[in-house]
Amino acid sequence: MAHLPIEASSADIVVFCLSLMGTNLSDYIKETRRVLKIGGILKIAEVVSRFVNVKLFCTALCKLGFEQTEKKQLNDYFIMLEFKKIEKVENKRPFGLKLKPCLYKKR
Repeated sequence: MAHLPIEASSADIVVFCLSLMGTNLSDYIKETRRVLKIGGILKIAEVVSRFVNVKLFCTALCKLGFEQTEKKQLNDYFIMLEFKKIEKVENKRPFGLKLKPCLYKKR
């Protein structure tokens, strides 16, 4: 959801678990920033193959006012990212905040 019915700066943690499927990814991240308290945690668990470049994606989130606290590739398929909301926002439209579509293999 890009517009949550939650007050600004009221959440301690936001989790995206295989759920960043919309084309308006930056809206999801901006809304996450709106609802998180300073120091609040953003956790992202996603399929590795969806990332064009994990480092570029993390850099983009940092420019939106997050500090990366953890990056863990769980196996060949999944990655876990963790960020903390900080006060400083470098750029409201960062380059690199993109994910590829999730492709399913017919078995």
